[in-house]
Amino acid sequence: MDVLANLVGTRFDQVKEKDEHHVIWFLEACDLNPLGIRRALWQLKEAGWFKHISGLMLGRPLSGMGVTMLGVDEYNAVLDIFQDIDIPILFDCDFGHIGPTMPIISGANAKVTYEERLKIEYYYK
Repeated sequence: MDVLANLVGTRFDQVKEKDEHHVIWFLEACDLNPLGIRRALWQLKEAGWFKHISGLMLGRPLSGMGVTMLGVDEYNAVLDIFQDIDIPILFDCDFGHIGPTMPIISGANAKVTYEERLKIEYYYK
């Protein structure tokens, strides 16, 4: 999220040009605290990045893990932004700056499930 929020509105922001449906976003924050996470997600949402979102997976934030600021923690920072969108949200996923860190293939077709652990099955269309 730290990097993506800075791309909004620049020539590198090509998310709105894509008209893909059933997008599962996987995000994680490195240097952002809970308030920074909330601001970054709000900015991405307002810019239309989550127009076709079907689900959200969040890694454990390196600087914001277990931190509460003005009543905001890493969980309600996200839930407050997505309260008007009915999607599944998985927290504390095993990717990002805090291990264990599983690799994820960006842009791949996949089915994500969670039953005691996160499972990502990749497939070809």
